[in-house]
Amino acid sequence: MDEITLVLENIGHKLTKLLEHNAQLKKRIRELEAANQDLHQDIKSGNEKAAQLREELIMVKSAKSLAGVDKSMARQKINELLREIEKSTVLLNR
Repeated sequence: MDEITLVLENIGHKLTKLLEHNAQLKKRIRELEAANQDLHQDIKSGNEKAAQLREELIMVKSAKSLAGVDKSMARQKINELLREIEKSTVLLNR
């Protein structure tokens, strides 16, 4: 009987250790998931900033391309840009 008691105590001790380790792992998973969400938010913010900077670059390039151009050329360039914007809007609405 003493041997059975020792085996059961050993099993109980191992079970306690496993449960503690399981709790630690679950805590670590929650921490990593929170960090993962933060990183996804950072990526989203970075992508939004990049898109905003691309738009600003396009506007600067457009302004530079219109500099020194006569009125009819400027209107033609503006019309081209408007058509491009309309195409983009149509694509976004799909």
